Amino acid sequence: MSKKTLIQLSLLVLIFTLPSIFYFKYYYLNKEDAKKVNQSLKSKESSNINQSNLIKDLQYYSKDLRGNVYLLKAETGSPDEKDPDLIKLQNVSAKVNFDTKNEIFITSDNAIYNNISYDTKFIGNVIITNGEHKVNCDFMDAKISKNVAILSGKVTYDNNFTKLNADKIEYDLLKRTSKISMFNKDGKVKITYKK
Repeated sequence: MSKKTLIQLSLLVLIFTLPSIFYFKYYYLNKEDAKKVNQSLKSKESSNINQSNLIKDLQYYSKDLRGNVYLLKAETGSPDEKDPDLIKLQNVSAKVNFDTKNEIFITSDNAIYNNISYDTKFIGNVIITNGEHKVNCDFMDAKISKNVAILSGKVTYDNNFTKLNADKIEYDLLKRTSKISMFNKDGKVKITYKK
């Protein structure tokens, strides 16, 4: 074999080898690596979808035919994936005006708001204040569509004269009457009068 043929053959091998090495080193992924990359991309995409659905500084306002005003604010919220009418809210505050003299303030850790019926479920560290009246509970279901609010879970009512502990308070928003009860029929509502 001549020297010229040997050099040509060496160059030909080098021309095919270098691109192959470059391809396998930088572009080729084995199946395991491809799975990992694909899972990582899906995870990032899911995270981006959740972040893109997160809404900050939400505010809902409604007024009924009787002139009652309902204002709901939340730091963040996101639509419910199963029911588009529901919105999950975090760090919630609400103000309800039954008339110009009667304002009720509500705060809670979380809430689920129905943007069709305006019904709202307040969840976690629920605090309701109206002048000197204050109620703490774990859960409040404000069924605006049915004109009733149901408070439950370690309900404590406090004002200047009385302190009350119960499991459940059902409040009629139109009649402004309440029904206080315990879950256990043998349990008793505890009322303490202050001096």
